[in-house]
Amino acid sequence: MRSSTILKLTAVGLAFTLTACGVIQAQRQAQEAKKQEFVQRVDFAHIWVTSGTPPPGKPYTVLGDISYTVPFSPDAIDSAEMKEKLKKIAYKKWPDTIDAIIKENSVVSDDAAQVTVTAQAIAYDSTTDREALHKMNEQTVASPSGN
Repeated sequence: MRSSTILKLTAVGLAFTLTACGVIQAQRQAQEAKKQEFVQRVDFAHIWVTSGTPPPGKPYTVLGDISYTVPFSPDAIDSAEMKEKLKKIAYKKWPDTIDAIIKENSVVSDDAAQVTVTAQAIAYDSTTDREALHKMNEQTVASPSGN
């Protein structure tokens, strides 16, 4: 009788231990997913979009051209909508290297049925900014200027 009680207590203790391990593993997976989501949001948020060119003295490499065509609508000619769509396209193509989108331009077709938006994706030769943003999540942010 005493051995069956000990066996039952051991089984209950083992069940609690296994449940705790599962909970800890689930928490770790949730933390990793949250970290990946943060990195993706930071990467997407840091993409700069302009109709002009990059600041002088900041060397860059052209990653490629971006363009899309949509039916004419108020949203199609909304500047914020255009920037978001360009950022999504560029991030999908170059998630690890895109820094900016330059030479943004939109053209309405002659029959006013479509809007074509074009731009150029670039990566700055110095990736200090992106590296600093990634280190924010590790709580070891260092200013590029040393401050």
